[in-house]
Amino acid sequence: MVAFGSRCSEDYDSYFMDHAYIIVDQDGSTRAMENVLCKNEDKELQVLLSKNFDLLPGNQIDPDDPCRWMLIKREMPVPDPYTGADRWSIDFFLVDQNATPTFVECKRFLDTRSRREVVGQVLEYAANGQHFWSSESIRAHAGKSATSNGTTIDESIQKLQPSIAEPDEFFSEVERRLKAGELRLIFFFEQAPHELKRLVEFLNKQMNLTEVLLVEARHYRKDEVRIVVPRLFGFTEQALAIKRAAAAEGARAPVAKDWSTFADNAITKGIGEEKICALKLVYETCKTLGAEIAWGRGVRTASFSPRWPSICANPAPFSVYSNGNLELHLSSYQASAHAKTFAAAFAEVLPVDYSSKWLTVSETEWLPNVKSFIEALKAGVTEKSAAATATA
Repeated sequence: MVAFGSRCSEDYDSYFMDHAYIIVDQDGSTRAMENVLCKNEDKELQVLLSKNFDLLPGNQIDPDDPCRWMLIKREMPVPDPYTGADRWSIDFFLVDQNATPTFVECKRFLDTRSRREVVGQVLEYAANGQHFWSSESIRAHAGKSATSNGTTIDESIQKLQPSIAEPDEFFSEVERRLKAGELRLIFFFEQAPHELKRLVEFLNKQMNLTEVLLVEARHYRKDEVRIVVPRLFGFTEQALAIKRAAAAEGARAPVAKDWSTFADNAITKGIGEEKICALKLVYETCKTLGAEIAWGRGVRTASFSPRWPSICANPAPFSVYSNGNLELHLSSYQASAHAKTFAAAFAEVLPVDYSSKWLTVSETEWLPNVKSFIEALKAGVTEKSAAATATA
């Protein structure tokens, strides 16, 4: 068991006590975990992040549609504006499921460049990348990264966003957003200077389309155990409203906002009337079970995601797409005491591995068993509701 406590302080020495974690043993005794600073940027930050992109907390960046990440390239080369030759490199170049280009630069707290120089550095990378990179070059880098990770670019994109039909369209959207300045800049620290936090918040309020964020992934150690806790800075509600309003002005409207428009989009996918009726049965069951329905932002493929806020937090346990695919998010709830109820209910219905995150099940795998799926859904929601009420 781990308990959390914190206190704010401006001086350097107090950083070692700020946001302290306490281990509570079974006998009630407590042990404090030491807050440690990184000494090796590559090993303790870059390699760590390369193996765990979830350290960039997508649910904190966008609670309504938590970011999922695909690596384009680590050490992405950035050309010199005068010669066009590669001169710099950004630590990580990623995209999310909405094709938003995301620049990530890692720095240690003890690196003196972490104060202000890093901000100008990343802005320069973004400006030159925006000018020189194309959808073709971005796709080529992404393909090499996928191959090095033992997969293909098509598989990587389908895992990222199952509604994407053509990789070319996805990378064209990445380039469009890049050229339009619809970017995300993330500074990744184990601990960040206070002045940098204030600077990031200021920039994020002033820039209409570009998100400027700071992720502080604090390291704690006790004996041989080390934990890393990511926390987002820079995204105030005011800044979020400004960016959403600016993005909406030039964005295409999602293809679905209710069941009728969802069904119309499903017809264009050619999945057949019988399967559309099955999807409607899932939708109506979710409504009957008291779900809040969130409609996806896709401009080509519609989707809906049922949420039960009193039972589980974001993301929704699953999403249904107009092409018939089902996307499961059950592994996101493994920290919840009630999370396994859904998995247990579906275990005999769907032949899938629930340990994978954002798992996609094709329409041929689950729609033939839609009635069993619905019965599992009813059982899962009912049991989770009862468990939640009992816990409360």
